[in-house]
Amino acid sequence: MPELPEVETIKNVLIPIVKNHKILAIEVLRPQTIISGSEQFVKTVTNKTFLDVTRIGKFLIFHLSDDVVFLSHLRMEGKYFEFEEKDDNGKHARVVFHLDNGHKLVYDDSRCFGIIKLSNESIYRQEKEIAQLGKEPFDIDDEYLKYLLKKCQKSTHPIKATLLDQTLISGLGNIYADETLYASKMYPLKPTNEVSLSEWKNLIKNAVIILNKAIVAGGSTIRSYHPGKDISGEFQNELNAYGHKDERCPICHSHYHFTFVGGRGTTYCPECQFLKKDALVIGVTGKVAAGKSTVLNVFKKRNIITISSDEIVHELYKNNKDLKENIEKSFNLKFEIDEVDVTLLREHLKRHPKDQKRLERLVHPLVIKVAKEKLNNIKKGLVTLEVPLLYESKMDKMCDFVIGVDIDPKNQLERLKKRNPNSALDLMKINASSKFEFNKDKVDYLLLNNSLKKNLESEVNEIINKLLNHLN
Repeated sequence: MPELPEVETIKNVLIPIVKNHKILAIEVLRPQTIISGSEQFVKTVTNKTFLDVTRIGKFLIFHLSDDVVFLSHLRMEGKYFEFEEKDDNGKHARVVFHLDNGHKLVYDDSRCFGIIKLSNESIYRQEKEIAQLGKEPFDIDDEYLKYLLKKCQKSTHPIKATLLDQTLISGLGNIYADETLYASKMYPLKPTNEVSLSEWKNLIKNAVIILNKAIVAGGSTIRSYHPGKDISGEFQNELNAYGHKDERCPICHSHYHFTFVGGRGTTYCPECQFLKKDALVIGVTGKVAAGKSTVLNVFKKRNIITISSDEIVHELYKNNKDLKENIEKSFNLKFEIDEVDVTLLREHLKRHPKDQKRLERLVHPLVIKVAKEKLNNIKKGLVTLEVPLLYESKMDKMCDFVIGVDIDPKNQLERLKKRNPNSALDLMKINASSKFEFNKDKVDYLLLNNSLKKNLESEVNEIINKLLNHLN
């Protein structure tokens, strides 16, 4: 959806196109677009002359002769195109304004979410669509900041959602809310009632800076938005957070986290924008024999609680009768002991490697349930959650930070041979099906364990010291 800078740019593009030109005729190809009634709109606007185009929030305000005004909100895909009369309107044309210079202004909207509403100079600011808008960041003064603070003192909504509330602050959308929060080093899920007056001032200051830069750059060309035919905004080249979910923060080099706030995709830096908590969950994942146990032992020596998914699976195999029966039924196996026979199951998976995914679908939901129960009982401090298939099981969503442990294949095979020479190659094959190599760029801390054990332990201790700073 075009936001304030994009709408400002569209306004500036439109003014020289329409100003001082008379509307000779109007075609309404989709009457529902004009929410004030298409017949009255055509009757009132035809033969009027465009005098100016202004903007309030994300609304375009078209000012015409005889005090006629109409409002336009582009919503998701609305656009205005200028064509010559001989040109085709385009398949998504909804309203066509035929001008006195042999050109036409076409309102194009593929998703039909945009609206047009007839008004006049004396009342357009009282139209409900405009009257309900909060102040734009440019117009927010100390008094309005105090109003925001008071208005939001009981709101536990995330601050990102509050910035998107057009009745409080007009003009910020998903892109510039992400950018404002990043510039302000504020966690997007921070409850609004915990935002102080000084933090509000900082948010608005950064919003103004970012919006002004975006306006100068012509807005951000994201997906299908263009401010005019064959015109692209350039501010997307300066975005620091929005659209960078698979990248790293240019300031601290942490991997960006991605979540949803009020249904809107939200990208933020877990280091620069972190909200201090009483408890933090640290995921530990990596290749087999890479050194995950060593990492966990460092946490244990620091008296930090550790939860191992392998231990959870072991307990499930031993004590969960329903799981045992489901595995037997799914793979046509019969365990002679009163628990899952791991050796027999492993042999089956060697013969039928595709069944590994079916097994994961049986086991992962149970592991997640147990892990959540354990985590819910921990109210303070750090806790580690070791999961070899962290991303495959989607348990990374349960973690505040993730440590990944990597190792080169040669060292990995040597360590596996020391553990069990007979199963080393089989474990290497199983490891090859892991998606760690694909996902390792997503971890917050990547440890390369190709040297001495003490070096790995030293790195882990440095990470722990850093993580402790994120606790209240």
